[in-house]
Order: sequence, then structure tokens, then C-alpha cells
Amino acid sequence: MKKFLLAGVGMAGLLAGCGTNAVNLVDPVRNLRLLSYQSEYTLPSDYVDTKSGTTYSKGSSVICNNLNTVLEAVVRWDGMANRFGVQLEGRDTGTTKEVFSRAFNDIYSPAEGLALNVNVPPAMASLSLKNGTVSAQNINVRPVATFTVLGATFLNVVAQSSNGMLSNEAQSVQAIPVADCTL
Repeated sequence: MKKFLLAGVGMAGLLAGCGTNAVNLVDPVRNLRLLSYQSEYTLPSDYVDTKSGTTYSKGSSVICNNLNTVLEAVVRWDGMANRFGVQLEGRDTGTTKEVFSRAFNDIYSPAEGLALNVNVPPAMASLSLKNGTVSAQNINVRPVATFTVLGATFLNVVAQSSNGMLSNEAQSVQAIPVADCTL
């Protein structure tokens, strides 16, 4: 017993003499869920999409193709996340473009979820997300006066741990209409 104790003390001294190396353990992000998504613009009345037959209710989110549009995505996850990626995927074309957020410190999901804002520049929503940004803020929701639907896009979200591991992709349940709008 004494030999084990002495060996343990000797080994601890040997390790202490090697210097200090901090080890950062990362609890990889997983089980990403898209709790809700909302555009700053909403439909003023019910609308039936002639391409897909989908009915969008009054108050549904719309991406205004001719205006800068902010989308809010509320996500929750297990593990630690460092960055978030948001992708817009054209419903009819399948064309995608994504943008990643700045790096956060490794964070665990708040119980109520984290709201991410995606800035979608004009003429980019249905096919791509060029020069977009992702940030954590709240949005102001406003109904549009008139609209002409051009297509629709899905909102996909992915999270990344600081060690580079990616979560599953969480996708919007319904495509968001893309329209030319007037306020």
C-alpha cells in the first residue's frame, strides 16, 4: 500500500514538473431544434400559392424580395455551440446559400431558446443569401400592404461546436413565401 502511495506522489511530482497545459473539454453540439421562425414582414391576407397549392394564412411570414428582410429563428440544442449557420433553400429550385454567425464563446442553450436574426438583402431570398449576417437580436414585425409571390424558400439552421463538429440540420416546417412587397 505504501509503495502505491509513494508511486502516486512521485508521479504527481513528475507531472507537475512538465508544465501546465490547459485542456478545454468541449461538449459537442447536438439535437438542434428550430422552435420557431418569423419574418419582420407578414402577409396582410390569406394567400394560395399557385405553384404548390399551399395556403398561407393572414399573418404568415413573408420574405420581401425587393426589401431588406430580417428573419428571426429561435433554436435550442444540447451540448455547447460556438457558431450558427443559416441556409436559405429555394423550394422550387433547390438552390442554397448559407451564412455563418460570428463565433460566440461556447454556450449552452437557454431554456427558452436563442433568437438568431438573419439579414436577407433584396433579390437574394429565393435563390441565395449573399452578404447576409446572423446575429442575436429581436425583430419588429410589420404587415405588408400588397405583395406578389415569386416563390418560396426553406430556412435551415445548423450549429457548430468550437471543435468544428456540426449538429444536425433543423429545417422550417413550411417554405416561407418570397414576394415583391409594398409597405
